[in-house]
Amino acid sequence: MKHLPLIDLALPALRSSSDSAKRDLLAALDAVIRADRRVSLHEFVVYTLVQTQLANPAPPRPPKYHSVVDVRDDALRLLRLVVHAGQTAPAGVRSDFADAFAKGAAEMGLEDAGAPGRDALSFEKVRGVLGNLKDLAPLAKAVVIKGLFAAVTADGKIRVAEAEVMRLMGAVLNCPLPPLLESFDPAALAA
Repeated sequence: MKHLPLIDLALPALRSSSDSAKRDLLAALDAVIRADRRVSLHEFVVYTLVQTQLANPAPPRPPKYHSVVDVRDDALRLLRLVVHAGQTAPAGVRSDFADAFAKGAAEMGLEDAGAPGRDALSFEKVRGVLGNLKDLAPLAKAVVIKGLFAAVTADGKIRVAEAEVMRLMGAVLNCPLPPLLESFDPAALAA
């Protein structure tokens, strides 16, 4: 969890770097992450957060989607990722997986939804999901964040991995996080 505050400190200087320096940094970060031929959720969060924050701002454009229902499958994939991040045992073993997923889906207005399969969690698919959800209208983005937050807090604890993923979602979607996550103390988070 100490990586995200360090990234926050470095980002202002990194943003003012040349485009080639940014590309070199991202290439080096990618090489370090892939050195063990495995990408963890934490590594995915760190890389995607840095990549998002260093990207040149795109000109504003009108939203492509106006409701969570318009991006139902993408919202459910993201919810599955967040719920998975909070699990300390395999999803099939813990009954709180289903409860957290149901609470998040209900908050998004997708009460009848079932959790997508584990194959929905590939990082390439998640990148695509994040790209689609960027095109949501601002109020619909807030509904997605609210649903993710409901899932994260379903068991009464916020784990480090959950806070990291939520932080990424807020940054990528350019949507504020609930106050509890905005001002959290990393030392107070559950392992």
